[in-house]
Amino acid sequence: MEIQLNQDADRSLATITGIKVINPILEIVRAQTGMRFAAIAWVTATRWRACAVLDGAGLGVRVGDELDVDTTICKDVLSTRQMVAFDDALADPFYSTHHTPRLYGFRAYVSVPIILADGTHFGNLCALDPEPRDATSERARAVLQSTAEILARLIDEEEAISRTRLALVQERDMAGARERFLAVVAHDLRNPLFTMHTAAELMLRGAEPAAAKLGARLKSSAARMTRLIDDLVDFSRGRAGAAMTVTQALHTDLAEFLEAVVDEARDGHPDRVIESSLDYPAAVRCDPDRLQQLLSNLLGNAIAYGDARSPIAVQGFVEDGRVVLEVRNWGAVIAPEVLERVFDAFYRGSTAGDSSMGLGLNICLQIAQAHGGRLSASSSATAGTRFRLEFALDGSSLAAG
Repeated sequence: MEIQLNQDADRSLATITGIKVINPILEIVRAQTGMRFAAIAWVTATRWRACAVLDGAGLGVRVGDELDVDTTICKDVLSTRQMVAFDDALADPFYSTHHTPRLYGFRAYVSVPIILADGTHFGNLCALDPEPRDATSERARAVLQSTAEILARLIDEEEAISRTRLALVQERDMAGARERFLAVVAHDLRNPLFTMHTAAELMLRGAEPAAAKLGARLKSSAARMTRLIDDLVDFSRGRAGAAMTVTQALHTDLAEFLEAVVDEARDGHPDRVIESSLDYPAAVRCDPDRLQQLLSNLLGNAIAYGDARSPIAVQGFVEDGRVVLEVRNWGAVIAPEVLERVFDAFYRGSTAGDSSMGLGLNICLQIAQAHGGRLSASSSATAGTRFRLEFALDGSSLAAG
């Protein structure tokens, strides 16, 4: 029984960690309620575990921490499946004598159950503050309830994707597994995008400027996921002999397009340092949407495989009539035999820190080739690991070499 509970706790933490928009959603909860602490907890009758935390109140709770569930109000919410909220524990007739606010040092509190599609109680969305806050207003309740419902859908969809990924990994060596993977992902990943768009619209309607900014970024991320699905379809078509299509036109704002990708990577990985220097003074004939996808994939690769203690460097410039984009990270040197295959579809030299199916770099290569350009990789102890894209300013094909 204890082993199963531990497996369930680990799986729940992995599910929340896999949802890339969790932190922006918690930021919205804080902005809309005025609470400095927001968290998502996995809750059962015997366990309470923090799966996501934004602690601006200095309470010291971190992702993965467990509390004695009997000391929490979340256990009451588990029993009733009803929201619990109060503005000030000291002024509340019931919670003024309750042990939990005194034990953990908060006065304002709200906790909403996260109920999955099959009726399972996953856990709770919680927000609290050491000072009194307006936690019981109709607006605050509506925001928290809507957010809990969105989280439930995201969790359902992330678990479904995880099940699909696991099944496909188990089948990957069987004939036709690659094509089935592409078909399933292209179909099933469109459903979470609706939820992401819904969450973005909710954030954009918020009164707080910070909420609107995060909502815009979430909406942009959803659009990029749509493009990723299109890329996967393109890859599948490529296996059937069709080349990837790009829509090339003159753009003077390529640096802005690419900087938006860098900003999203920073928001999604606040513990990583990502330095950028993007300068394209001339008009560039390109497909900026495809180049955003290329940079997103290269940054994802650098985050997954680079040394977390070292910065990731993104550089963009024009050289000898060519557009150049480089992503560099430091860490373990990639062996020559791995570099030879690094752009092969479904190939991964290492699985550490990466749960992908190994399509990202191959998609990058197709994007480079569709621009008439080149994508190369190098790795050394002194210069780090570098991926370099080059293509002609005017959209013409570069000479081979």
